[in-house]
Amino acid sequence: MPGYELEVVESYTLLGERRWRIRVGGTRIVLNVAAPTREEALRKAEEMLSRVGLRGLLEG
Repeated sequence: MPGYELEVVESYTLLGERRWRIRVGGTRIVLNVAAPTREEALRKAEEMLSRVGLRGLLEG
């Protein structure tokens, strides 16, 4: 279980694409992801954090 929380701030449609703004709890980090569902958006946000190396720092 991660040592941080992801919070959906907003969901909107832009040019026919569903987009989500997701905030990393306890930080000012906000991620924008395109996904059809909330669950997929949260999964993509986790993946983004891993790719840029922040997941390890947030858990640590």
